[in-house]
Amino acid sequence: MSFALALSLAGCPRHVGGGDAGTDAGDGPRDGGGYDPVLGNAFDGPLLLDDERLARIDPSGLRAGPSPCRAPIRGRLYRVIDGDTFLFTAADGSIDARVRMIGVDTPELAHDGMPAQCYGTEAAAFTSGLLDRQVWLTFDADCTDSFGRMLAYVHVGAGSGDFFQRQLLRRGFARVLTIGGNRQYRALFEEDESAAMGAGAGLWSACF
Repeated sequence: MSFALALSLAGCPRHVGGGDAGTDAGDGPRDGGGYDPVLGNAFDGPLLLDDERLARIDPSGLRAGPSPCRAPIRGRLYRVIDGDTFLFTAADGSIDARVRMIGVDTPELAHDGMPAQCYGTEAAAFTSGLLDRQVWLTFDADCTDSFGRMLAYVHVGAGSGDFFQRQLLRRGFARVLTIGGNRQYRALFEEDESAAMGAGAGLWSACF
């Protein structure tokens, strides 16, 4: 499998990733690969990213917890730690934080003398497609974890396929992990995980 990522100037539309995950019959664009403003990105093929489109989104319509710990934040990823953790700076310069994605767990990269877990490199490569791109962060009940990381949902658009946690799960880059009070989308994430398992997507065929 190739995880080469297409490059372009920041702020311009870009195709990211690829992979061989299954396609959800109810989600994703249906016009030959273009971006659907309602459904967003499909769960297979490249992600279609557009910073200008993202900046126009009304974040009040993005998925978040019922009583989020803070308002949505738009900003840029500037370093990927692994498939579910990255460094983020707000567009207005108010926040610079290490962010851990809510509800998902990707395999670990090599660290502290430990080897990389199966599919950790691939998961990190997929998330690295967001480097230097704009995203929206939304929140649930708990804003930080015991390591001081910001806990957030990540959105690359307003469509159902633009919820980045769902992309990780449906393409087989992650498994469901629910901690504390951040559980608003646990059932949805479990459905996505089950779909990936059934399709043998990503780690479900490579690691088991």
